[in-house]
Amino acid sequence: MRKYIALLLILGIYSFASHAQYVTPGTGVVWDMDDLVQNSGGVVTGTSGMFTVSGNITIAPQDTIRHTGDGQIWMGSSVLWTIQGVLEFDPPSELLISAQDTLQHFMGFRFEDSDASFLNNCIIEFGGGIELVNSDTRIENCVIRKNDKSNSTGVIDLFHCNPQIINNDIYLNEGPAILSPANGECSPHIEGNWLWRNNTANTNMPQINLGTSATGIDIQILGNTIEGFYDKAGGIAITTLAGGSISCMIDGNEIINNRYGITAYGFDINSTISNNIIANNNIENMPMQGGSGINFWGGTSNTSMVYGNEIYGNLWGITNTGDAMPNIGQVEPDTINPGGNSFYDNGNEGEIYALYNNTPNDIYAENNYWGSYDMDSVAMVIFDYYDDESLGIVDYMPIESPLTGVNNQSVPPGLLNIFPNPATRTIRFDLPAKQKRQSFAFRIYNDSGQMILEERIGENGSINISALQEGMYYVHLSNDEVTFTGKFVKK
Repeated sequence: MRKYIALLLILGIYSFASHAQYVTPGTGVVWDMDDLVQNSGGVVTGTSGMFTVSGNITIAPQDTIRHTGDGQIWMGSSVLWTIQGVLEFDPPSELLISAQDTLQHFMGFRFEDSDASFLNNCIIEFGGGIELVNSDTRIENCVIRKNDKSNSTGVIDLFHCNPQIINNDIYLNEGPAILSPANGECSPHIEGNWLWRNNTANTNMPQINLGTSATGIDIQILGNTIEGFYDKAGGIAITTLAGGSISCMIDGNEIINNRYGITAYGFDINSTISNNIIANNNIENMPMQGGSGINFWGGTSNTSMVYGNEIYGNLWGITNTGDAMPNIGQVEPDTINPGGNSFYDNGNEGEIYALYNNTPNDIYAENNYWGSYDMDSVAMVIFDYYDDESLGIVDYMPIESPLTGVNNQSVPPGLLNIFPNPATRTIRFDLPAKQKRQSFAFRIYNDSGQMILEERIGENGSINISALQEGMYYVHLSNDEVTFTGKFVKK
């Protein structure tokens, strides 16, 4: 009989532990983790920055949990934090939030109507993801890694919110790094993040996958590095497959080694795609299924201003399909779009495809560099009406000169590798072995084509640019045998 009672007690304790949870009082308290230890009835234990959470935590409306110290929080299996009030994790250096057993992930975080919440300097790993529902939460300077999809499809899942996701390292998560639904109306500000090898499940999804934007607020994807590995995972997708509209700015990103770079897919999309490096997005290596640096598909309401991008090493440079109407450069008779995109080494199956206009619409693509300054060579890498009369014409004249911005040069110079780029004090050049011992005349031009520096340099010479103002500059390096051109950013 005593054994039977003891067994019931053990089962009762186990049942309590497996269903333990704590809800804050909802009276406007402002607590830290030590206060949770004192008030949670054993759900949160620990001290001195080392805590264990054995059951679900709900922060009630009006309440705040604020922890500003370094430390560690170890989560039990399936633990979920639901934040209806405010959660602030803001340590000076690092707060580790991890699973007690890395083979049994905790559930993750769900923010509901929690605009004031803030995660900073946190490492969040071996959880089920972060849901933001009607919550303009700020997530900054965090490492978010090795999370599964038990709580959310994307490691950061958005629904009807406009969060700020800034300067985080997000990598090796089972799903996309950042995701919003087709009907969720979200306009996140995504800036300065390093996204690396997300979508470890290798499903047909990109690392950033966003649907309808919020009314009157642009989606902003700025200055991120998005590096892939899995052959079904793309870089960035903005889509309106379930209706709605998108207004989006994609600027200054480096998007490399994904299945594809950027896709704008659907209707009522107004995007600006500018100043990105979009390179080697070819890892699936199936040209009929992907591999575009940039792809547009949809109706004539899918419009984009595309300028200042460097697009190389993809199976296709830009593909335009359906009835989409991107503007890839329009400088005549007036400058509507400066162009300035550089296309080179994009192709598949032995053919070079810088731009494939697979629509019946005429499109502008003026003032771009197409890998050559020879007009016949440029025409060969642009697929349009002159290859198939059912397609629209691509207006690609004039083409860009790296010296004056707009020019029709006929002599193709070599491309010059300038480093570092961007640069603050000095620049150097990586020349082919044959030219490394030669002397060159060196010139720098500004955006207006004005020469602002001229000198002679020898082998591995460096150039001091500290006196230059911030901006884009063009370089001309030549001698009697060869000419090289390139560009760099002074910051």
